[in-house]
Amino acid sequence: MKMRTFLFKLFVLMAVLVPAVAFAEIKNEGAAKVDELIKSGKYVVIDVRTPEEYAAGHINGAVNYDYYSDDFEDNLEENLTDKSKSYIVYCRSGKRSLYSAQIMEELGYKDIINLEGGFLAWENAGKPVVK
Repeated sequence: MKMRTFLFKLFVLMAVLVPAVAFAEIKNEGAAKVDELIKSGKYVVIDVRTPEEYAAGHINGAVNYDYYSDDFEDNLEENLTDKSKSYIVYCRSGKRSLYSAQIMEELGYKDIINLEGGFLAWENAGKPVVK
């Protein structure tokens, strides 16, 4: 009986801790820092919003992979084959991009930066937008 109680407590502890550390390797950066990184030319910029959101305005050079599409993960792996490259991911407010960055991390991508506050923060900072 003690072993069963121990295993249950261990399971509960892991259920609480695993989500808390799941995002540990993903860097969050504000619009100013992301703008600098983009200008360095070392990053691939990924917009994970819907095609409609992307068409309404996006960061110059960003590639669109819709987080909500059924084949999101497959599209990433088919098109972003170099997992050692550096990636910047953004969405409208930063939530979808954080989830996307986590997925990318699980798929083996090594250097992922999430645009904190998303496209809204980018626009609010007066950064350039392509329409």
